[in-house]
Amino acid sequence: MALHQLKYPYRKFILPMAKKISFIHPDVFSWIAFVVTFITGYCFYYGYQNPKLYLYAILLIFIRMTLNTLDGVVAIQRGDDNKIHGKIINALPDRYGDLFVCGGVMLTPICNSFIGLMGLGTMFLVSYSGMLGKALGVTWQGHGPLDKVERLFLFIIFAGLQYYGYTHNAPEVHLYKYDLSYLEICMLLFFVLGQITVLRRVGGIVKEAKEIEGE
Repeated sequence: MALHQLKYPYRKFILPMAKKISFIHPDVFSWIAFVVTFITGYCFYYGYQNPKLYLYAILLIFIRMTLNTLDGVVAIQRGDDNKIHGKIINALPDRYGDLFVCGGVMLTPICNSFIGLMGLGTMFLVSYSGMLGKALGVTWQGHGPLDKVERLFLFIIFAGLQYYGYTHNAPEVHLYKYDLSYLEICMLLFFVLGQITVLRRVGGIVKEAKEIEGE
């Protein structure tokens, strides 16, 4: 099962709570999640000075995922899930949030800026390739292996590894001729898996376009 499919059982899990707080406008959860992502980026940036911040980053990522899920579930409960305004607030601050988190990793002194830039740029290419299909008149492209949920889980895993590395006097891993921090490895995975994702999504667009043109 792809990681993004975990959101469906999680939605069922938080549904009772969502029903109780459905009086809150779903945009509130989106904006709180936006603030949480800014703090998460701060934790990644300064984690090399205080490794406990990596643990806080992990907690904040789980909070963000819960808030994003609550946003959608509460919107459904209120009948607001098809409103254009809500879709904009749900999507745009989330992209800024990705920028804060990935930017915090890219700019931290323990991450090579070029490696971080490759990861950051690829992340936005993944989002763009997903929307490109919709813009061209085919379906939204959701091919993996690097969708949003997978990205967040990679952040969680490598934040935990970076914390472990600092607390055990091994913040870097020797790979071939290079010493890389765990966060640099995370950004390299973003680049590799992200480029695979972009290619798969473009392939999906081309396939659907040919089917439509052949009708």
